[in-house]
Amino acid sequence: MSPLELGLCLASVLSGSASQLCMKAATLPGPPLRRLTRLAAAGCLQLASFGLVVLALRTLPLSQLIPFAGAAYLLVPLASSRLFGERLHARFWAGALLIVLGIVCTQT
Repeated sequence: MSPLELGLCLASVLSGSASQLCMKAATLPGPPLRRLTRLAAAGCLQLASFGLVVLALRTLPLSQLIPFAGAAYLLVPLASSRLFGERLHARFWAGALLIVLGIVCTQT
């Protein structure tokens, strides 16, 4: 995997994760315009994520790209914990370890 391909994969995961966080933020109390702006940002970020996946798939096999999607299962809860005060339990950390091991195993 080239550095460009790796960058596309990581950027896709980051923009998809940021999209989910924006959706969560849009559900919080606040002025309607702020909530709509956050929802629009979520849509734009999800579209960017989709575009990055399409670009990555031009040179990468799907079997190499898909394991990166698992990183979102780590990023979103970690960021939610930090941004929204959500609690992470021991089962999360056990699952996170398995996800990381799975990504490493499929990429080496």
